[in-house]
Amino acid sequence: MNKIKFWEGWDTTIRYPYLFLLLLGALALLLGVYHYFSGESLAFGWDKITDLQIVPVPVHEVTRLLEPFTLSADGYLLFEQYDVALPTINTVAATLMLGILALCVAFYTAAISTMKQLPYFGSILLLMLFLATFNFDVLGAFGNASSQLLLIAIALLAISSYAFQAFWKGVNFSLRLLAMLFVVLLIGLLTYRGGEFPAELVTLHLVNYSTIGTLVATVLFILWVAYENINALLWINTQAKTPERRFSMWQFILVSVLYLLNLVLLYLRHVGYLQLDLFYINGYFILLLSAVAGFWGMRQREQYYKPLFLFRPTGAVLYLVFATIAFLSIGYAFATANDPLTVFYHDMIVYTHLAFGIGFFLYIMINFGRLIEQRLPVYKVVYQPKSFSLFSFFLMSLIACVILVMRTQYRSYFHVQAGYYNYLGDLYSASGNDILAQRFYEESDLYDANNVKANYSLAAMHRQDAQVNNEILRLKDALEKRPNPKIYVRLANLYDEKQFFFEKLYVLQQGAERFPESGEIYNNLALLYSQTSVQDSTEYYFDMAQEYNSDNDFVRSNRLAYYTRQAMLDPAKVVLEESRKGKAKSLRSNMAALRQLLGRDPQNEDTFMPDSIQAVEDFTLFYNQTISRLNKGDTTRLEAIDNYLASPANQLFHEDLLYLKGLVHHYNGLPREGRRVVENLALQSERRSGYYYNALGQWMLEEENYRAAAAYFKQAKDLGYTQAYLSQGYALALANQPEAATAALEEVAFTENEAAVAVAQDLAEVLQQDVKTIVTEVPDKDKVQYLLTRLPQLSLEEVNILVQAVEEKDLKRRAMIARIDYLIGRKDWRAAYEAIKETAPRLQPEGELRSALNLQQLKVWLYAGNYDAVLNRMDKLYLTDRDKRQRLYFRARIAEEKGRTEEAATRYEQALKMLLYDEEVVLAAANFFDRYKPEGETAYNILLSGITYNPYAAELYKAYALESLDQGLYTYAEQAQETLQNLLPSSEYSTFIKKLNQKRQEVETRADNWQL
Repeated sequence: MNKIKFWEGWDTTIRYPYLFLLLLGALALLLGVYHYFSGESLAFGWDKITDLQIVPVPVHEVTRLLEPFTLSADGYLLFEQYDVALPTINTVAATLMLGILALCVAFYTAAISTMKQLPYFGSILLLMLFLATFNFDVLGAFGNASSQLLLIAIALLAISSYAFQAFWKGVNFSLRLLAMLFVVLLIGLLTYRGGEFPAELVTLHLVNYSTIGTLVATVLFILWVAYENINALLWINTQAKTPERRFSMWQFILVSVLYLLNLVLLYLRHVGYLQLDLFYINGYFILLLSAVAGFWGMRQREQYYKPLFLFRPTGAVLYLVFATIAFLSIGYAFATANDPLTVFYHDMIVYTHLAFGIGFFLYIMINFGRLIEQRLPVYKVVYQPKSFSLFSFFLMSLIACVILVMRTQYRSYFHVQAGYYNYLGDLYSASGNDILAQRFYEESDLYDANNVKANYSLAAMHRQDAQVNNEILRLKDALEKRPNPKIYVRLANLYDEKQFFFEKLYVLQQGAERFPESGEIYNNLALLYSQTSVQDSTEYYFDMAQEYNSDNDFVRSNRLAYYTRQAMLDPAKVVLEESRKGKAKSLRSNMAALRQLLGRDPQNEDTFMPDSIQAVEDFTLFYNQTISRLNKGDTTRLEAIDNYLASPANQLFHEDLLYLKGLVHHYNGLPREGRRVVENLALQSERRSGYYYNALGQWMLEEENYRAAAAYFKQAKDLGYTQAYLSQGYALALANQPEAATAALEEVAFTENEAAVAVAQDLAEVLQQDVKTIVTEVPDKDKVQYLLTRLPQLSLEEVNILVQAVEEKDLKRRAMIARIDYLIGRKDWRAAYEAIKETAPRLQPEGELRSALNLQQLKVWLYAGNYDAVLNRMDKLYLTDRDKRQRLYFRARIAEEKGRTEEAATRYEQALKMLLYDEEVVLAAANFFDRYKPEGETAYNILLSGITYNPYAAELYKAYALESLDQGLYTYAEQAQETLQNLLPSSEYSTFIKKLNQKRQEVETRADNWQL
């Protein structure tokens, strides 16, 4: 342990700075390892292309005249294919590198100040050359005399270090280091404050230009430790305390030969002589082992460099400085995805370790072979040769290394040039000087043809200029030498038009063959095949993508969208179950759309309401979840919708958000607000006006305001919305206008929808029959339809005959419910009560019919004055969510009847918000406020809101006309009178006119008496 922690015996003025530098070196190593694995993703990472596809999802379904009417809204499915983002300049890596490099300069300068005179001057010369590579003069510090900054930096460092070396020799290392740190800090301040460029660009300039200096330092360090692994193997074989525990010479030879054989195989692979897919020890891992071994080997060699400087602190510090710079330089090459330099460093590791490894192995065998055979601790005397000197070893190994480089036609030199120009291209790209950046990238491509960094950067420039052909050419060039999955994906995405289907398929399949474990390529292949009818291939590539992709949510999202679009419900349900814990927004969005299609309740624990919409998946997730939560009485999302609508950034989603707002209002108890929003949308939208009018008609169907529904369907039909043709016919039939309904149903033939035409013809035939024919000759369904459409015109006897004629169980139930409505309409409470008792045993305990019956029961009790029964049973009887709103009205009526006027007023106000479409509720509320607050305009405003919402409610118009007279608004009363002429039969209209004139006379008489 003492040999490992050799610094523990050092003086604290040396030990603590050394430990700090050791941690700094470890940090540089960790950064290098991190960027080795993530650098390419940081430089040009994966991106995605989102394809938004619409699938109709049911919002609400209502059955009228035994026919289901479904309101569908646009649900959104997200398909996401991989793409590659534009290259980014890693300024964070540059900043870290410059900071650590500055500390290394301070340590280096402090360390060399402890050397003797000659080695000091050699070391200071190296420092000057290193500082010259920073190219300070381009920064523009100190005006036009910018080159002075380099001279100032050299002068400050040289003078400071020389003062310690020549005059203040007794100063301890910590104070020397502090002084050098201060000098480096001063140079940094002069550089950043004196320059005319932003700090980020200054950092990039210093780092990218100085890469020549750091590269030289890295190569020197690689040479420094090139043979240390063989030395470490010697130590492992001969370090045991007793001969019996030491390994034999043949064991040393075996492990050394295996190590060198790996290097030979790496070299042959690099020069193209070997293409076998064997297991190789990574060259950078070999360097790491060498660096760790050299960490202690430096101390072991002190006897050779002792005449120049001591190991403590100079040798120890210099080793860590060069090691740190090497880790920084290699890590920065990976951080910027500078493939020419990463290849160069790897080649240099292989060349140097192979040449020096073989040389040192021969050096050991020639000098100490017999000693190893005798199992002596040779590692202690390895630097004391007897016949083959260290100088000879170094010279021979260096020559061999040069020969290896020459055998590759000086490829390493060209890699260095290409990498350097890539760095300069990055610098000028970050500064916005695309002309110079392009020039440097092209120079890089000239020195290392088809290198990925240069060609992808040039392709990105062409992408920004929309030069697709040039981008394709550059990407193809990048695939020639060092292909990677991202280039294949990006190239394939450029063939996005339908006519280029096979070109895109070819590129992706070529990429899958070259990279058989690329989940991203498989995902895009699956999406490509999803556009065809070849389901087997789609499934296969989805399976492969899920196997090799680390982001399973991404693949599952696409898979779910594909199954949903293709209506493949069984596999969709399987993926839905597998994805229950998925976190990706796109996946959750597609899950919400599918759950809505399947009629499943939303996942309550998954609620997404972001402060702002940042991306398409934010919108679709919020939108799909909101659709799935309608009818839940939840209006909390309205505030979020209003915030999104207020943001100009969401203009693309503005219409969808407005419609969503209308849906939330309508289905969560605010019908007036919902209708206003959608009506405005219908007026503003040119493309979808028909759809919005149809939605309004659907809402009126739900609320049983059939004349209003027919009017909206007519507007939708006139705008070419084909689904409204059949709906209008049914609405007119339900509004008890059989002749108009028949005419509308005949027009359904224009839609050329065979199913709709058949349904329309069947209903039209029913509407044209008499009661006798209906009872004796038509199916039960037609009997019930006839009963519902003709109910107000039928006699009680005819109603009973029709109900009795229906035999099918479910249709019988519906007919019996209709008979109760008929009796309630005639205010025959006793008969209605008896009919309810007869009907109740035939119905299921829950469902729409049971809710309708229970509501009828409550109304009969209310009309008959049995308020206690209403209050006691109201919360116990089953009611649908929509029918539960009637409880507000019941409580208001009971409070009114019992004289609790304040409570009644509050209850009526609550009821009006949710039940404005109900004529009975509006009339009751208006009558209440007219009686108890006649001095105000509350009753008038209630009736005005009622006829505005439902302009075909005759009873509301009657009350409105009378109330307008009470308020002295004669013109409005006359307008209501004109409207009523079209809403009422002539006999009923004549009767009302008499009442209206009588009211007018009373009002005028009252006004005359008041004036007297």
